[in-house]
Amino acid sequence: MDNRNVLNNAPNDITPDLRLLIVGQKRTGRSSAANTILGKEVFNTWGGAESAVAHGESEGRHLMVVDACGWGSDENLVPKQEKLELFNALSLCEPGPHVLLLVIPLLHFSHSERAALKKRMEILTEGVWRHTMIVFTLGDRLRDSIQDYIQASGTDLQWLMEKCRYRYHVLNNKTSQDRKQVCSLLDRAEDMLMENGGWHFSLHMYCRMEEEWNRREREMRERILERQTGRGLAVVPNHSRQGGLHVNDTLLKLVSHG
Repeated sequence: MDNRNVLNNAPNDITPDLRLLIVGQKRTGRSSAANTILGKEVFNTWGGAESAVAHGESEGRHLMVVDACGWGSDENLVPKQEKLELFNALSLCEPGPHVLLLVIPLLHFSHSERAALKKRMEILTEGVWRHTMIVFTLGDRLRDSIQDYIQASGTDLQWLMEKCRYRYHVLNNKTSQDRKQVCSLLDRAEDMLMENGGWHFSLHMYCRMEEEWNRREREMRERILERQTGRGLAVVPNHSRQGGLHVNDTLLKLVSHG
């Protein structure tokens, strides 16, 4: 690990209860959120800094917090440097983060922001969403309840909420002395860890799973085509990956009954 990225002198031999990776677009309050969680000014909040890691104790938990370098707003292309920074942030959180905290400010979440976010998260594979919780910053701007805010938002935020299984938390970085908000966030993170069977996010593991899924999908298509050819059937499979491979009733009968 590059010592330039370690920002405090806390003992690193203590196994952290939680490893948190904080990600998001530039100027969304990521580093401020990390400082609020740790209860001290550790990370540079001026922007432009590399990904960095800090260890500390907060609300009775030993934490490892990685503040990933913020990504840009390009909807169509993820620059190589951004990919490298994302992989660097993951390496700082070895063997992998228990929870990714995706920072979104309480402003209008636009379609272009959704597209840019989707491009970055795709680098981490679809499995990353199981380990992701939204952290809404600018909590001081919330006038109604967060539920009202979500319901009144457009389809782009609804899409994000569904991807994260409606796991979210509101953080007010201007009242960092309010430790109840931090305790609630850490409680939710621990609940997520339990929901995932205690497993952390591993890019290598999910890449292997995705490769295995693709292999099985190809084999299934080949078997279906062989049977289709042998029986003279004209069946077209739906290769949508939304929730896995979907096939029509005829295909299901072919697979189920041989």
